[in-house]
Amino acid sequence: MGDSPIVMENLVKYYDGRRVLDGIDLEVPRGCIYGLLGRNGGGKTTIIRILLGLEAATRGSTALLGQDSTQLTAQTRSRIGYVAEGHHLIQNYRVRRLVGLCKGLAIHWNDAFFGQLIETFRLPMDRKVKELSAGMRAELNLALAMATDPELLILDDPTLGLDTVARRQFLELAIDLIQKQNRTILFSSHILADVERIADRIGVLVAGRLVVDCELEELKNRVKKLQVLFPTEAPEDLYITEIVQQQTAGREMVLTVANWNPQKRAILETFGPESVTELPMTLEDIFIECTKPAVAPIWQKGEV
Repeated sequence: MGDSPIVMENLVKYYDGRRVLDGIDLEVPRGCIYGLLGRNGGGKTTIIRILLGLEAATRGSTALLGQDSTQLTAQTRSRIGYVAEGHHLIQNYRVRRLVGLCKGLAIHWNDAFFGQLIETFRLPMDRKVKELSAGMRAELNLALAMATDPELLILDDPTLGLDTVARRQFLELAIDLIQKQNRTILFSSHILADVERIADRIGVLVAGRLVVDCELEELKNRVKKLQVLFPTEAPEDLYITEIVQQQTAGREMVLTVANWNPQKRAILETFGPESVTELPMTLEDIFIECTKPAVAPIWQKGEV
């Protein structure tokens, strides 16, 4: 397992006879911001809960900071910050009282950093949690997680409920945290633009399998969207494998290809296109096109 703060080996999970996770193998390197992506119900939150020892795996093993997830000690948990989807906090407590409770329970607490976060988010210490907006509750949850000075930060849709400005503030803080102190972050979000902004490595879950696990830039280099113009009518079949999507109109063809490489380009050139233009793709574009049910089987872990 080496020095990796997050390790999963052959992780399998069933719910009522339905396989939610199907043999997940993953190591997240130290100092990495890892973006975990998948459609709703795809298993992202299940993975996080198993990692944290909040529910049991059916088969396989997981470890955080070198310790089995089923046996995490208080000392190890003190090195982990966690923000759960939905930002569940004690609603009847005033913010100041909740902060005092969390501080009293924490083994480590960074007052200076917490004060900076409170000031940045402009959180009212004397209001009850239930009186805060959804965005402010999310900001409070983030501040409480970061104040423990975690070595590992696990964030399950952390920007849920935040407006654009607050989301950007959080992302900048997370980037600052990772760059200055070599922390590791596991970051799951439905807002793919946020993941693209912060993550340096990407994992994609499809049908319970981790079908992509690579550097963000490598993923962008491997998935290409091309606009191809032919001298006459576009051919029906290019005989290129792993075409994700193909649209043809007259002599123009627009196609998205997975695992693009020189061999595939050479095959395309045999059809004598007048021009081949690479079209820009965001992480969201790649995710949407490459997680369609008919497309997902082309991805094999290790190829991307």
